[in-house]
Amino acid sequence: MEKFILISLIFFNYYLFGQIIPDNSYYNENIIWENVYTNGPAGKVNRGLVDSDGNCAVIFMPDDMSRVHKIDGENGDLIWTKTIENTVGFGIFEINDKNRVDYLISGGFGSTQERWMCRLNGNDGSIMWEQIYNSSGNQYEFDGIRTGVVGSDGYIYASGFIGGDEGGTIFIVYGGQAMLMKIDPSTGQEIWTHTNDNSEYAVAVVESNENEFYYGGALYDENLKLTKVNSNGQEIWTRDLENTFGVIPADISISNDQTIYYGGHTGREGDGEPFDYTCVSLDKEANVNWVNHYANPRGYSLEHIRNELYGLKLDNDGIYMFGGTGDEGYYSATLPPFESSDVWNGWVLKTDFNGEIVRSDVFCHESVNTATEYGDLTNDGFVIFNDTDAQGDTEVGLMRILVNNPLNTNNNKDQLKKEVINKVNLMGQEINNEKNQIIIEIFNDGTVNKKITIE
Repeated sequence: MEKFILISLIFFNYYLFGQIIPDNSYYNENIIWENVYTNGPAGKVNRGLVDSDGNCAVIFMPDDMSRVHKIDGENGDLIWTKTIENTVGFGIFEINDKNRVDYLISGGFGSTQERWMCRLNGNDGSIMWEQIYNSSGNQYEFDGIRTGVVGSDGYIYASGFIGGDEGGTIFIVYGGQAMLMKIDPSTGQEIWTHTNDNSEYAVAVVESNENEFYYGGALYDENLKLTKVNSNGQEIWTRDLENTFGVIPADISISNDQTIYYGGHTGREGDGEPFDYTCVSLDKEANVNWVNHYANPRGYSLEHIRNELYGLKLDNDGIYMFGGTGDEGYYSATLPPFESSDVWNGWVLKTDFNGEIVRSDVFCHESVNTATEYGDLTNDGFVIFNDTDAQGDTEVGLMRILVNNPLNTNNNKDQLKKEVINKVNLMGQEINNEKNQIIIEIFNDGTVNKKITIE
């Protein structure tokens, strides 16, 4: 007599691996428009936004320059491009003044990479002001402003680092100090700079209802950090976040109920040096509510697939996580309708505020490497900002996605009769004997099922 025991997806992954895996991922669904922009030199996409007019702006960095595209949010047409030489562009965020949307561009300037910011006129991309914020340091120490917010008082609060050990990157750099600046939006003049010896990189900053600022950071080989600073630049505290060891931080956001959500990705053991999306929920005293790890939207081997989270956004009913998923090792597999595991895809994961998966979507331009570097929400969905090889290496690609509406969609997912196409064990190896072991069934629509058959 045989007993068939179905193991729920969340139970299975949480207790055996520590990851939560979506039981279904949609492929290239609900695309309103997509475009790849090839005019001028290509470079890595770093960050993007949907502004309050509904248009999109993206910053990317060819060698020794920052470039910004402004794009029509309704149809994906390019409105203007701005190129700024001798800089490395990390961040872009909006400032709205006199009923016009302008853009604040941040990063580093020159061979010694000093902190740098400029304000672009949103109508034509012209520079309204540009400032370089120098600090002492040798030729092997680099500074940068990663991103920022416009506070409720109208001033700019910009986060980043001073004295880091690597230039030209928005990824975590060590060896320096996290920093937060207050800047006059009309001139770019520095008002104050807060630095922190207990954190090496302020990756992003949010403002609470009490007009206090929180930024996420890290020290090498320690738990994540959260720092609280008031509007005068005085540090109130820096605290460790429990159960976050090994998380590489990327972004934070704050909900209407003042819960802070902290996103990044976490490496673990595996032949392909795999990573998982990580999301942390915590209160404003740095008490952790939960830490969840998410992985493997296309059903490939957990031992090889890297899932790297770079952006985090909130709407009224959930959390959006934006990043990429792919394989960097010798492993190679194909599960229709998805591209091969070797092809990087964008992965957008939505959860509720308890971290339970609501929907998982995978996106790809023209069946080639497409890694989502950031995302932002629209009034009817979201836009993703991609590095893609669709028309050359590291081209800028955007997609606008409609959420939860079956009409006016571009659905590229093949409508196939659902059937099992492969069975593997926990190591991703194909199996013949299905008795007395955990089996992962892989279907032709990209979904997976886990079960154990006990004889």
